[in-house]
Amino acid sequence: MDDQTAPEPFDAAETAFRLLCAGPQPLALRAAEVAAGLPDRPVPLDELRTVLLHPSASAAARNAVWAELVRRALSGGPAWMVALVGIAMPGLRRAAGSLAEAWHGEAADLQSEILTGFLAAVRALDPDDLESVPLASRLCWAGWRAGRKMAFADAAHAARRRDLADWAERPGLPWGHPDFVLAAAVREGILSRQDAAMIGRNRLEGVPLRQIAAEAGLDLSGLNRRRKKAEKAIADAIANGFSAD
Repeated sequence: MDDQTAPEPFDAAETAFRLLCAGPQPLALRAAEVAAGLPDRPVPLDELRTVLLHPSASAAARNAVWAELVRRALSGGPAWMVALVGIAMPGLRRAAGSLAEAWHGEAADLQSEILTGFLAAVRALDPDDLESVPLASRLCWAGWRAGRKMAFADAAHAARRRDLADWAERPGLPWGHPDFVLAAAVREGILSRQDAAMIGRNRLEGVPLRQIAAEAGLDLSGLNRRRKKAEKAIADAIANGFSAD
């Protein structure tokens, strides 16, 4: 297969993931043994990905599944690393999409760099200390940072750096590590714990604001105003010297 017809890294990873989930013995996880409220049967991982993205899946359940997959990826065969990448694919695609305007090279190169950053972050995790780590956002944003670094380093895109920097400074998006920024904002009284969680789910995990409003029984327009107010509070604080350090 020549370079013109070779699949892009994300497509290749998705294909490998789906092959693992196909056939009479798909790669599966007995979800209820990992987290309460999940199906009490072996769940093929492509189905499990859908379950985790559904509004009924709690953040704790999602993180427990991610923790189990990370442990298996680090200690088991390569199939589980492929599985972890497949579970992460929606977040990895969002990371690539957010950098698309700043990156004028081949999409395959950006995807490869994002995957490299993601996998490096997985291998750096302590498998005995995963429950307290927001794994989905942390690992996907590790991939995002790797892609951003490549975009900044490419001299051919020097003229685009201001655009990328402006994007990265928008409220609710990563400067430093976003989890740390939101946690620090709560500690300093800049944000309520509820608003930090809402921004984290919407901006970092990509959960639509409409879905968050429906889950909480809130008016969408009101929640949108609340998000804007909270994001402005963070932006103002940063402008006045606030940081997560």
